[in-house]
Order: sequence, then structure tokens, then C-alpha cells
Amino acid sequence: MSSTPSTDEPGIDLYRTDDYVHIARLNLVTVLRVAFEPVLGRSLAGARFTLSFRRMSDPHPLDGEPEVVNLRGGHGYVDIRITQDGVLLYQHPHPVREVVARPLQRILAERYPDEQHWGFGVAGAGLEQVALVRPAPRPAGAMNVRTGGSRRFHVEEVPEPEPPPAAPADFGVTPDDPRDDSPTQVVFTAEAHAALLGGLPLSHEVEEGGFLVGQLFRDRERPGAHLVRITEALPAQRTGASLLRFTFTGESFLRVNDVVSRLGGDSRLVGWYHTHLFPASAAFGLSDVDVALHEGVFRRPWHVAGLINLDGPDRRLRAYCAPGGRGMAELPVLVERQWTR
Repeated sequence: MSSTPSTDEPGIDLYRTDDYVHIARLNLVTVLRVAFEPVLGRSLAGARFTLSFRRMSDPHPLDGEPEVVNLRGGHGYVDIRITQDGVLLYQHPHPVREVVARPLQRILAERYPDEQHWGFGVAGAGLEQVALVRPAPRPAGAMNVRTGGSRRFHVEEVPEPEPPPAAPADFGVTPDDPRDDSPTQVVFTAEAHAALLGGLPLSHEVEEGGFLVGQLFRDRERPGAHLVRITEALPAQRTGASLLRFTFTGESFLRVNDVVSRLGGDSRLVGWYHTHLFPASAAFGLSDVDVALHEGVFRRPWHVAGLINLDGPDRRLRAYCAPGGRGMAELPVLVERQWTR
């Protein structure tokens, strides 16, 4: 792999084809503006980007064309902080794939439509000692074959009991309320909704999160669909610092399960919530890191991921689920007017 020029100016070194021949260096800020101006809905001319790279590999390849490979893949995650005129606009962790490779892919597809494979490496102060690593080419038509003896045991999930039926009208939801065809509908009690939008103390310095507790029903009006009633938003305990700014631990789940058992009745864990320290926008909801946590831990199709965007004293609440493993879908946030069951 050819060497690249040394410069203190942060940039992105580009390598063409799977032989990774260095051809150019792009301005890093230009690429970051492509990524974040649609998210924040404003020009970022003159903004200051502070990037802290994490020594952690990203196991997920970038989809789409052209293929774009991070040649400093051992530092696959980055904390990004954006300020403009002394005001903090944005602060959040991301995979490098999401905030560098994705906008770079769009730029390269436009400039070099005939080139189908690229490598890149973010260059700048502090990254000089991080080696560029060329991955081995992937052979066409390869497949994995697992060998071994017969299985001595297997683990089989026990089906859950069928939840009781309910209809949206049981929660005071009327035909005038926002609805969609998602297989999960979520209704917050007025108390839980008020807590998430103001009652819960939340930090503006670090992201925080917790658990959503409530009841699960099958939708009496739509076979195969579910209704989730959220009654409690419980801050997570015994959490640890991580790329997400907080991490659920085994102790976190033990403690929330104790709380749920004390609530009794049909209360159960129905999801989780966390904060983003920047205003909400239609272009950016859950990050790839958030989605990975949800899909890895909250695996039922009706599990709810609550997202609270903090914008000074204002908060915006959004809700998501992963119906049928088809990615995350945003849900209408409905608030209960009455409880008739």
C-alpha cells in the first residue's frame, strides 16, 4: 500500500480498487458537513468538529455501492461533538461507517461512477500511529462449512402465553389520533408521558437511559398485531460508561426485574429509553449503535425503544420498534385518555 503525504490538516486518504492505490486526500470537514447538515437542518460553515476515535472494531460492513472500506478499521467508532459560535449543537457517538463512510460513498459515487471499490483512512493529529490495514480480498463464491460431531444438547425457547386482547379504544385512543399500520401500537399513560417529557431529571452532559414497564396486549381489531401500554419509565441502575454513554449491565436487569415483580399484576418489561443531547430532526433518529443495542437485547417485535431528544429545556419523545426483523420503525406516540379495562 503506498504511503500518504504527512499533514496536520485532518483529512480522508482515498485508495482506489482492492489494490488500494492512494489517489487523493479529501477534506474531513467537508464530508462531515455532508453527513450532519441534513441532520441538524442548518449550515455548518465555520462549525468546529471535535472527534475522539475509539479503539473498537465495527463488525458491520457498509451496504450499498460503491464498496467503501475503512482501512483503520480497528478504530471503528468515534465520539463527535459539534459547536458553532460557542454553542453546542450536537454530541453523540457513531460508527465511522455511519458518519464518514456513508457520506463518502455518496460523494465517490457521484465523482467516480465507474469505480466500485474504495478504501479510506481518516488522517489527522493522534492517528499517525494507527496503521492502515488492507483486508484480504473476499473470494467469490466462498461459503462457510462447519464440521463436527452430533449435538449432545440443544436450547429451545419456550413460547410465551398469549397476551390478553385489547383495542385502542380501551386506552381512550380515538380514530382522530395518529395511527399507522405498524404491527405494534404504543400508548403511554399520562403519568409516564409526563415523566419522560419533564418529570425525570436528565443530564445535558452525558446520555442517560432506563427501562419502560407496562402491559402487553394482542390487538383485538388487528390479528397478529400488539398493543403496548407503558405505565412506568424507570432510570437504569448499576450502569457503566460505554460508547452509548451508558451500558445496561446484568445488575441493571436484576434490579429492574425486582421492581417489576413488586409492581405485580400483568406488569412487565416492555422496552427501554435513552437520551440524545441534541434537537430532534426527521433525518436522524436512532443511531446504528442504538439499533445494535435494541436488536441485541430487546428482541421481541413489540419491544419499544424510546428516544428523548434534549434541546435546552425542551424535550421531544419518539418511539420505535423492530417489527419482524425488518429494521426499526418509528411509531406514533399515543397518550392514554382513560383506562377502561
